[in-house]
Amino acid sequence: MDKNRYLGELVEHPGASFWRAPFEVLSRPEQVFRCVWELESDVSGGGFEQYFANSGGNHAWFAGEALRAIGAKQLAAITAEAVALFGAQAPDIERPARQHQIAHLEHPVHDFWEALSEAFCEYPDDLTELLYDYVRAHRDAFPIGD
Repeated sequence: MDKNRYLGELVEHPGASFWRAPFEVLSRPEQVFRCVWELESDVSGGGFEQYFANSGGNHAWFAGEALRAIGAKQLAAITAEAVALFGAQAPDIERPARQHQIAHLEHPVHDFWEALSEAFCEYPDDLTELLYDYVRAHRDAFPIGD
């Protein structure tokens, strides 16, 4: 089975509620999937700066936990470093407020995010394999069958 195709079909499945429902009402497996999918999509497409600027960054507080839940420990550590660059004030859960935070960060933070984005995109953990295994282990939470 093509694991990338399987995960892509899950994302596009009309019965997938994790894109329509508020994050807080999703089951934990749905939250993990959504958080990891959004994180990977944004970081691979435009780096951590894009991730934090986009709506996926609303769940940055959960990203490390979601990555650890699927077994992506190295990616969780990289993501934790990116989140920590916000300093004592964590990334706001509201996108406009977080975009304001980003605009007022010191310039070196953006350079660090770029380096961390590159490290993330080297995929020290096999994200496709780990996410596929997680979904399969929690198949009752997802609308797509075998």
